[in-house]
Amino acid sequence: MRQQKGFLFLALMCIAALLASCGQGNGSADSPANEGSEEETTAVKVFDKGSIIRKEGPRLLITAYVQKNDAPYIDAFWFTVNEQTVVQNSEGQHVPLDNISVGAQVEAWHTGTVEESYPAQTAAAKIIVHEDTQEVPEGMVGQTEAVQAALQSQTGSTAASAVKSASLDAENGYWNVELVHHETVDQPVTVRIDARSGEPVPIPVAENEVFRLFSPQPGTETGPTFTVEGEARVFEAAFSWTLEDGHTILAEGHEMADEGAPAWGRFRFDVSYEQASQANMTLILFIHSAKDGSVQHRLIIPLKVPEERIDHTVE
Repeated sequence: MRQQKGFLFLALMCIAALLASCGQGNGSADSPANEGSEEETTAVKVFDKGSIIRKEGPRLLITAYVQKNDAPYIDAFWFTVNEQTVVQNSEGQHVPLDNISVGAQVEAWHTGTVEESYPAQTAAAKIIVHEDTQEVPEGMVGQTEAVQAALQSQTGSTAASAVKSASLDAENGYWNVELVHHETVDQPVTVRIDARSGEPVPIPVAENEVFRLFSPQPGTETGPTFTVEGEARVFEAAFSWTLEDGHTILAEGHEMADEGAPAWGRFRFDVSYEQASQANMTLILFIHSAKDGSVQHRLIIPLKVPEERIDHTVE
């Protein structure tokens, strides 16, 4: 009888021990075993030198033009800025999100989790906004503003764009911003920004030290009337032009830009002619020397004559 009681007591002790061990293995969420089990986020650096291309509320589209597998590529991430995101300038000072401009150069880290898409989407762990480093003469816009203006000048939708280069020609007063778009990454687009106004200006189709011509395009068929548009940096804003076909002066005139040197003044005028003696003609812009009246700074633009405007009997 005593042996049976001893065996029963031993069996109860084993069951109690087994239940206790099961309880420890299946502890609740607030049990000590789970304290501190939440994973810490690890910041991952994505960009050493990216550019903010777009800004939508707390989200920033940051891109960089890179070479990937020996081919041009745009790295692109949408970063969501939240209360945990560290946003500062290169000196470590806090930068409010509202003060971050499209066009700015940045370093950027994400939190370690990325939604695979294009552009990729992630939460921002840290963003360092860099100030423009290129010296700019007084009265001219900086690189960030020039890049922003170039991006805003682009029409049509694209998955992502990136800044390939941005350079200031201070002497002539403009920025050249080279952009690439995801759909045509191997075909960069150059946007010229007036360094004083910050506005996009056309890329000249022909130019020299005193003339920038925007139209007509050299080699195009023009007539019987066409528009000449460009800029001139000339004394008292005055210049002259002729249209000739190698045998005859078809038309000529004198024009005024809207500003005189040293500024670049805009001009626009129409040219008309009746007929030419051959298929080729030349538009020439020039100025007369204030000293002796000689022709100087000729800008020569070859053009084509429409077939119906050619009179082969003219000598």
